Amino acid sequence: MSMTEMMRGKAMSPEKMQNIKLAQHEFSNVRLVQIGCVMGVLAEAIERVKISLILPKLLEHPAHMAKVLQGTKYEPAVRLVSSFLRRRVFILREKRPPLADHGMIQIIDFFQRNNEMHALFPRYYNHLSNEESMLLKAFHMLYELAKDRLYRTSTEAMAQERQLYAMYKENEKVKVQVAELREKIRLQKLDLKQRVEAKEAHLQTCEEMLEKKMREKNQRIQKEIDRINRMVRAKRKVSLERQAELEEKLEATKNRYETSTRAYLKREEALREEKNKLVLQVQALIKKYDHVIGDKMIEKIEIGEQHKAAKKKLDDFMVGFRRVERVYKEVVVKREEEENRRRQQRIIVFAMNRAASKIQKYWRKWKRHMRRKNRKLKNTI
Repeated sequence: MSMTEMMRGKAMSPEKMQNIKLAQHEFSNVRLVQIGCVMGVLAEAIERVKISLILPKLLEHPAHMAKVLQGTKYEPAVRLVSSFLRRRVFILREKRPPLADHGMIQIIDFFQRNNEMHALFPRYYNHLSNEESMLLKAFHMLYELAKDRLYRTSTEAMAQERQLYAMYKENEKVKVQVAELREKIRLQKLDLKQRVEAKEAHLQTCEEMLEKKMREKNQRIQKEIDRINRMVRAKRKVSLERQAELEEKLEATKNRYETSTRAYLKREEALREEKNKLVLQVQALIKKYDHVIGDKMIEKIEIGEQHKAAKKKLDDFMVGFRRVERVYKEVVVKREEEENRRRQQRIIVFAMNRAASKIQKYWRKWKRHMRRKNRKLKNTI
């Protein structure tokens, strides 16, 4: 019985009203405690699911697990896992089921009791499979749904009912509109069907007329084919005669081609022999040119050596001459010394000019000789 119903009845005493309020308060407290217990159970279930999902991966990487758990209150798990890994060879050899091993049961029990340790391995949740991720999401959705449903008050439920009723009325209006639209579509389909039938009748008439025209056209085509066949036979006869004439011309042309080919081959052979002779002559001229150039280079080197010897003699002579000159200067007066020095300078200049003119003369002679030789080589090539 609600508070409103009790107010509609006979009037209640203040003590009774106080007792009712206390009862309602105790009931709300009990309800909150029960809701808290349910939510705690669901939260613990989610934590147990999380540690259960990453437990196989922890067993695959025991070294990393031991490094993370070292120095924490969960360090006993390292001893349990190490003991299981030592016995795993015998377990696999005997093909025992996992839950038949007491050590595995202890590991599962320890991790389930200390499920909060999953927070130490956050990266392992990035490598869950699709089924495991879906399972974890399902538990989270269950938790959120239970939280929404359990903590919802009567006022919120009534507001939601009103909202659902308004949506229901809107849905009924939409249903009526859908029925009207379906009726319109049915009428349009009926009208369209009648139009299609009329068009099909018209198409049938057009098809009959088309078939008649096709028969007439086929008859005309057949007559034209017969006429063209007669023309083709006449053309073929003329073509065969022309082909025979062309074959005769082809045979004559072929004979002329063979005769010309033989003549060209003979001429090509003669030209090839002439080419070989010219190649041999060019090679001989090249060898001769190389030999002459070598001789001239040797001659040039010898002339250079002679020039160096003459220059050395001149230097030696000049050394002796200067020595005599110094003696002469000591004996002769200063004026005679000056005259002799000038005379000596003229002698040196004259000697150098004479030597330079002789060298230039020989150089021009050698250049003329080389030009004549190059012209001869060009003419022979």
